[in-house]
Amino acid sequence: ELGSTMIYVTHDQTEAMTLADRIVVLREGNVEQIGRPLDLYDDPANQFVAGFIGSPRMNFMEGRVVGSGAGAATVELVNQAGARVTKPLGGALPAPGARVTLGIRPEHFGTPGDGGAELALEVDVAEHLGSTSYVYANTTGGEQVIVERRELRLAERQGALTVTIPPDKALLFDPQGQRLR
Repeated sequence: ELGSTMIYVTHDQTEAMTLADRIVVLREGNVEQIGRPLDLYDDPANQFVAGFIGSPRMNFMEGRVVGSGAGAATVELVNQAGARVTKPLGGALPAPGARVTLGIRPEHFGTPGDGGAELALEVDVAEHLGSTSYVYANTTGGEQVIVERRELRLAERQGALTVTIPPDKALLFDPQGQRLR
């Protein structure tokens, strides 16, 4: 409305997401990524941006490449009782044995039977916010994950929950935190 460019500095990513046309994500004085808010959310350049942008945060799970070829890498989730995700990649493929981190946003977990890698979770607490619930759970290996569910009604605060990781929603990061594409 003013016809002026303004620079607004904040440490609150939610505030930045709601106010900005473009965001510059800085870490220790270095530019990590520049882009429109939803572009940073949907297509983060690295693990730092992926974990910083979004509320609740992106889930990160330790993985190991067990196979690569034909434009995809198969990742075994180290703390998930052998669950495997085959992620298509367009660039250089990581070698078998390479350590990677798999990232998935809370709203991207699928339901059993939809074709993704299945994870059995132990529910720690469910935060019901009306039509949306955030389920804080632990994997078999002790990693904590946050799962967003619409219209989920857990009768108890604790229990079991099975979710899936759709490969098209998962992101992979190398040991330095750079995105594998």
